[in-house]
Formats: sequence, C-alpha cells, structure tokens
Amino acid sequence: QVLPKRCARPAIRFGPISILLHSATPPLWLQPVQQCGSMDSLLSGSLAGIVADVATHPLGTVKTRLQVQGASASSLTRYGGVAQGLTRILTKEGVGALYKGVGVVVATAAPAQGLFFLGNDTAREALRPHLPAAAASFAAGCVAQLCGSLCWVPMDTVKERLQVEGQLKRGSKAELGGSWNAVRTILRREGLRGFYPAYWVHQATWAPFNGLFFAIYEACKDAGVHGLGSGVVAGVAAGFLTNPMDLVKTRLQVARTDPSTFAYAGAFDCVGQILRREGPRAFLDGAI
Repeated sequence: QVLPKRCARPAIRFGPISILLHSATPPLWLQPVQQCGSMDSLLSGSLAGIVADVATHPLGTVKTRLQVQGASASSLTRYGGVAQGLTRILTKEGVGALYKGVGVVVATAAPAQGLFFLGNDTAREALRPHLPAAAASFAAGCVAQLCGSLCWVPMDTVKERLQVEGQLKRGSKAELGGSWNAVRTILRREGLRGFYPAYWVHQATWAPFNGLFFAIYEACKDAGVHGLGSGVVAGVAAGFLTNPMDLVKTRLQVARTDPSTFAYAGAFDCVGQILRREGPRAFLDGAI
C-alpha cells in the first residue's frame, strides 16, 4: 500500500483518500496499454508510475502507519485517521517524514511499472482471443502483478520499514536512515531474503487487486462509465476487497523493524493475533 500499493500503487484504499489515490492515474495508464506497443507501454508505464508514486507518497506513509498501529498500544503512536495522521507527522517529525522511502520508490518505479505493463500487454493479447473480455483482463492483471513484483516486493519492504520508524516510540525504533542506507543495512544484516518477507502474501494482495481493477474497469466501460469514473469505481472496489490481505502483508513486511512489536510467526499467526487482540474491524484500518 492510499493509491495504489499496482495499476494504481502505493496503497490506502477506500473512502475519499482511496478515491483520490486509486483514480488519479489508472485511466491514463490504461490508455497506452490498450493503444500502444510493448515499448510504448514500458516507457509510459514507467513515467506514470514515478509521477503517481511520488505524488501519493505522503498519503501512503499515513496509510502504512494506520495499518500497523493496532499491533501495539505501548510502542506505536496511534492516529485517529488520515487527517490527524498527516497533521501529527508534520508537526512532530516534519515534512521529510512523509517522504521516507521515496528514494527507493523512484529507483524501482521505472523497471517495476515497465515490467507490469509489459506483462499486461503480452497476457492481454494472448488471452483475449480465448476468454471473455473481463476474464482476459483479470488474468492479464494477475500476470502483470507477478512480473512487476520482482521489483515491488523489495521496494515495499524498504519503503514501509522506513515509513514506520518515526511511529515507533523512543527505545523501540531501529534507525535505517535513508533509502540507500536501508538497502545496504538490510542486505548486510539479513541478506537477499530480507527484501522478500511475506512474498506470497504480497502476491495474494496485489494479483487479485490488479485483476479486480482491470476487470471492473472494463465492465464499467462496457456499462457506459468512462474515464475518471471507471477508475474511481474500479480502484475503490478492488482496494476495499483486498485491504485485509494488504494489512497483513504490511505488518509482516515491517516486522524486522521491531520484532518485539510485530511478533508474528507468519501470515496465519498474524491474522489470528489481529482477530484475538483487535477484532475483525482492524482489517479495515487504512481503508476507511
């Protein structure tokens, strides 16, 4: 994960913030996918990804903190919502805190978005003669996610670990510094595996999100809803439906920032602890 974390990426997902993030760029991104060749998709997807990710990064930071804050009342600062989160981060940490991790986002946006659109183009062209339009769009979105995740999983891990450091109360934070220092530190201490925690949870979040987004987007166009309206409907619906899994993914990806706060043995243990300690509604944190 606020737009979204992959046809619309970073990831708060529902309500006014979600509408802004999910709908700001996807219709523009889809136009080159449908009208241009693979190289054009690579270039346009890369540029759109960088612009969208940088523009929505502050909201992505708030969304990430909202999703993890229920893990501990004693070691994590809590926010009453997006507005309070933005205000408190600005007043206590400064504007720079809202852009923690933006360096690694910019560095990976071009190759990740390029792989995403290349995968979507290839799969769409291969499947359309054999499947209904909605089914072909869903499958193409899933393939696109699998291609882009080669870059997105490491990017998400570094970005989200940096985003929550300022939320950890004194005595429990592990300072990684900026994006490049974070990459070096994780590689040195944890190896390559440190960049891929919750890999399959990531796939279980974003493959359905992208599949749902493209399928709903196409259905909206067939129903006569075009442009921004299609993006709004598709982004909000896909984001809301996948937010519970996105929340689990986010907590697992930031766990090494403070293992005592995020003491999860895996995805199922994380789900169980959230249900027991916070209740089912916690899975909508960051979504509404």
